[in-house]
Parts: sequence; structure tokens; C-alpha cells
Amino acid sequence: MVLEDEFVRHKDLYYADGSVVLLAAHAGKIHAFRVHKSVLASHSKVFADMFVLPSTTENETYDGVDSIQMPDDAKDLEDLLRALYYPGTILSMLENRNPLAATKYKGILLLSQKYFVRVLQKLLRARFRADWPSTLPEWDRLMEHYASLSASIIPPHDAASQFIDNRMLEPASAIRLAREANIPEILPAAFYMLSTISPFMDFDTLRSPNPPPLTDSQGNVLLWHPGERSARWGLLTPDDWLCLARGRHCMTDFAQTFEAQESQCICDSQNCIQLDNKRKLLKGPPQDLLRVLKEIGSQTTLQQYPCYNSLQALASRSLETRSVLWDNLGYYFGLPEVVDDQNDGDSDDIALVESEFIDG
Repeated sequence: MVLEDEFVRHKDLYYADGSVVLLAAHAGKIHAFRVHKSVLASHSKVFADMFVLPSTTENETYDGVDSIQMPDDAKDLEDLLRALYYPGTILSMLENRNPLAATKYKGILLLSQKYFVRVLQKLLRARFRADWPSTLPEWDRLMEHYASLSASIIPPHDAASQFIDNRMLEPASAIRLAREANIPEILPAAFYMLSTISPFMDFDTLRSPNPPPLTDSQGNVLLWHPGERSARWGLLTPDDWLCLARGRHCMTDFAQTFEAQESQCICDSQNCIQLDNKRKLLKGPPQDLLRVLKEIGSQTTLQQYPCYNSLQALASRSLETRSVLWDNLGYYFGLPEVVDDQNDGDSDDIALVESEFIDG
């Protein structure tokens, strides 16, 4: 028998007519959720089996009904139960491209997979997939949106608004989510975005009340500037760092190969416009090659200039090269091939999946 004064009853998810109490720990306390076996079993075969299989030990009870000690974090369990009882709440929280989504909802996604709450699992996976670009045009649209944020006026007295990436996807937490929840589709874009951010700019350190001085490997003081991107570098595993290093190395080789390719201009000058454009790719890490190649591809000059024909040829080659770079990101970073682990052809149409979730 469990002593009633040992646990904290949840203020919302504790129903007087509930048929089972789920007990889970969080922050040093045990939290009690009194819910209905029928509701959980209707959403999850794992819960259904749990309630019908005979126990090998004498059943514990709490508040007059069966109790089960859950191995999960109480906060994650609360999110899961709330989604099952109040599906509208999870939909309102899953806003488009929420920068905190990968951290905030990782727990509920992992529990939905663990207990095979299929519809919720599909919704969360579809939401995370939709957040991260899977095609080059999608990436360009996202970068255009971020460029508009960076160009907006930042009030000098508003310190929080200076962290422009408070409104942008955070790649390190997305990589952690993708690894643990097996969503490899988002890894190429997440690793590429991370590769464009300085490893000295840590998301949480910069936002601490008294951030320590930032220095590089040689002890030089680094200054963070409003609008500069940061990442949660501490979330990366050694394997993640290896993938990142491999990707950066491959992209450096990629840029050097592009710069070395023959494209002689008739001006034959060291100040040649097209030559200067090619050198933009070699200005040092972290470099956003997709952005630079797009800039080269969109640059124009007057037709009467000597560099005109060479610049036009370079622009065309730059745009073609961008597509090659994007298509090979997975290879450059040494990422696993994307395979539908569910083998069920899940839709990534958010509206369709949300409708299915609401309908139960």
C-alpha cells in the first residue's frame, strides 16, 4: 500500500472517477496522475496490454485504485496525458518553426514512440519534419525569412531582442532530437546550419546573467554582435562532432575545387570581378557556401564590361553547384541514409495529420 502523503496529485489530470493512478518522478518529487484505463488503452496498445496482463507481484493501490510506478519523467508523462485528454492543447503549442520545439517536445515524442501512441507520434514527427527544409527551394525560403528578421530594427535597450536566433530554429537540439527519435530527414539541413555558426558562440552561455569572456583557441577575445547566430553546442555527442568536422572539411574541399576550376576572363586581371567572386567561398569558416553561391549566381554587370561573359558563365555554374552541394549534404556530413522506419508512408501534410489527431 502506498502512503497517500508521499505524492503530489496533479491539479488537472487527477480525475475522481479515474481507474488507475500513474506515479512518476520529477525534480525530486513523485507526481500522481489519476486517469482512465479506457482512455489510455484506446490510444495505445502498449497501455492496453499493460492493463490486461497479469502482474508478477501484488498490485499496488493508491486512493482506492490500482497504481503503477512509471519509469518516465513526470513532466513528459504530463505532456503525453494532456495531449490524449485535451488534443487541442498540443496543437496550439506546436507552432510553426518554434525555436524551442526540439527541446520542449522531445520528451513527449519519445514517450509517444515508447507507448506507441500512433496518431500523436505521427503528428509530432510530421511537425518536426515540416520545420526543417528538405529541398533547396525550401531552404532558400527559410533563409529569406531569417534575413528579414536580421534586417529588422533591433531596439538597443532591449537585450533579449538582440538574440535574433530566439526566433530561429536551433540546430544542435534538432540534431539531438533527430538522433534519439530517429528522424534522419532533418539531419542534413540541421548539420549544415550548425556548420555556419561559430563554435565559440554558445546559445546558453551568451544568455546567462554574467557570461564569461569568449576566447578562441589562441586566447584571443571574441565579441558577440547583435544578430549573430549561436547554438547549443553542449548537446552534441562525440559522433555529432565527428560528423560536423567531416562536413566542414568536405565543404572546404568543395570550395577550393570550385575556385580552382578554369574560367579564364579576357580581362586577365587580379581585380577581375568573376575571380573575386570565386574567392568569396574561401574566406574562412564558418562559411555559408549556399548563401555565397546564391550571391555569385545572382550578381550581374553591364554587358560592355570585359568580365561580362565570364561572370555570366560563373553565375550559371554557381547555381548548378548549389544544387550539387545541397543534394550531397548527407554524404559530406557522413549521415545515415533516410529510410522510412515505419514503412507506412506517413503523410507530412500537417493539416491532414492534425485532422487525424483531432478525430482520434
